[in-house]
Amino acid sequence: MDTPVPTAAICFDLDGTLMDSERHTDRAVAELLAHHSIDAPDIDYLEFHGISWKRLDLLLKKRFPALAEADILAFLEKRFYQLSAEEPPPLLPGARAAFLRASAHCPVAIVPGSGAADVEAFLDRADLKGACSFYLSYEMYSPSKPDPACYCLAAERFGLAPDQCLAFEDSQPGLTAARAAGMRTVAVTHASLPPAPGLADRVIKDYANLPANFFAL
Repeated sequence: MDTPVPTAAICFDLDGTLMDSERHTDRAVAELLAHHSIDAPDIDYLEFHGISWKRLDLLLKKRFPALAEADILAFLEKRFYQLSAEEPPPLLPGARAAFLRASAHCPVAIVPGSGAADVEAFLDRADLKGACSFYLSYEMYSPSKPDPACYCLAAERFGLAPDQCLAFEDSQPGLTAARAAGMRTVAVTHASLPPAPGLADRVIKDYANLPANFFAL
């Protein structure tokens, strides 16, 4: 599908979609489990990609009863920020250029499962504040992905119907949320598994080979 994508607004997820930060999430979860002496050799960390800290907290407590009373949210957020400060997550290949090209054609928003501090830090580091119309952090909507609430709110903020919007996502929960809202989707598989059938209109590894006219109206 190298023809231009007809769209009036574009949404980008953040972690795993614009920057390769999921490795820090994986490490924080691994350290949490080790801290509580939980042995989970068969754990699939991809299951934790693309969801909010709140949903991850619930998922881990359901999966590991020993964590029922643990302050998972505080541990993961603190460790994730420490790791990010020590080793800032790199942008995916071509991500900044693609974001700028998109913003030259239509309004662009960031709709992540992460918090406002994460988004602000990314926008500062990537020097993209001027290209971003707005962002929605997990503090601004509920329920979190895979519920479509965040993308429904984004379409409302754009003043558009969801089917006029295109969403870039890397995870099954994120793609499910955008699809359920009625948006068209592009799956970014740099650090994720290929999407389930029907969840993505297009699949890309990263932005390096995205056609130059992809965002043309």
